Amino acid sequence: MLTPEYLYRITEGAENIASQLHKNILDKIIARMMARIGRGEDYLLTATDKWQIEVLQEAGYLLEDIQQELSDKTKKQVQEIKEAMEDAGVTALQWDDKIYQAAGLSPVPLLQSPALMRIMQRNYEATAGEWRNFTRTTASEAQRLFINQMDNAYNMVVSGAVSYTEAVRDALKEVSEAGLKVNYPSGYKMSIESATMMILRTGISQAAGDIAIERMKEMDWDIILVSSHLGARIGDGGQNPGNHSWWQGKFYSRSGKEKRFPPFSETGYGTVTGLCGVNCRHSFGAGDGENNPFEQYDTEENRKAYEKQQRQRALERRVRDTKRKIQNMQTAIDNCKDEKLKFELQQDFDRKAYLLKKQNAAYKQYCEENNLKPYNERLQVVKWNREQAMKAAGAARRYQNAKKSN
Repeated sequence: MLTPEYLYRITEGAENIASQLHKNILDKIIARMMARIGRGEDYLLTATDKWQIEVLQEAGYLLEDIQQELSDKTKKQVQEIKEAMEDAGVTALQWDDKIYQAAGLSPVPLLQSPALMRIMQRNYEATAGEWRNFTRTTASEAQRLFINQMDNAYNMVVSGAVSYTEAVRDALKEVSEAGLKVNYPSGYKMSIESATMMILRTGISQAAGDIAIERMKEMDWDIILVSSHLGARIGDGGQNPGNHSWWQGKFYSRSGKEKRFPPFSETGYGTVTGLCGVNCRHSFGAGDGENNPFEQYDTEENRKAYEKQQRQRALERRVRDTKRKIQNMQTAIDNCKDEKLKFELQQDFDRKAYLLKKQNAAYKQYCEENNLKPYNERLQVVKWNREQAMKAAGAARRYQNAKKSN
């Protein structure tokens, strides 16, 4: 069995790699954009055919850079997924094997069991394959984003619809807002970091569950204990697998023959919305039917905790999103050759830094008012170091002082 905290933490390494990939690719896109449209209006207003040829040439170089970045990060990510899977498998069985040993049974260690290792390998390959699948289109999508925004900026200036500086700022904003998204067939879009977290947590949870079930079959064990945590998702509130707060923290019968406990099927194990489904932080393992260390939470208490945590996560996402946009603005400023444009980009930077200051204050206040632990690590983005934080703080003060003097 894996604890909810373990399933939360186990994705951090993979998320960090995905975040590095996201930032590096956006840096490459913005740097290439500024090399073409950050030199001033006269440089931008060239003949249409010359412009298009140069943009396509630049897009080709960008594609090569991004493909190399993807190759590097995919190697690291696949290794990270493999190591996370192995650690989870060993950790999950530590709980279970103690139950079996207390009953006088002698389970074989995970790494010495061909059957369990096959399950681990199957789940690892499926999870790594899913990562490869959603990154496979990243290079072409990033190239398309670059070409579209370059053309938009050019056409807007040539047509006289907006000024040169406004066109460039709009193009940069579009790139920053779009970012790198994973597009699902349903039309739903998710950041590459969130998608990575989801597939790894789900893959590990399912691998641990499959191994636990196989071990129970080996040991001829029927009683299952499911973990619990405050703030579990509530679905529609009914007694069904989508309401995790309903089935968490209880004993179940794997076969359904042990009448003291409800059948394990009530948890919806193996479905998208149930136990070990998409992004689920619950786990399960062998139980003795008597000792249950997991708390039983009041339904209303759990609902309130769930709603508070959802709001807290939303505030954390907002802070991270603003930090990324500040980083994108800094990349644009660093690569801008036109002084007027650079000044306006700096004004945008200061304004966004002031917004970040307010968002950080709102997050701290919300946690204090609702007695929630603030998670500073959830506010971090890759390469946001002390120097970047100080620069943003200075920019926020500069913007605030300018507001006061106006």
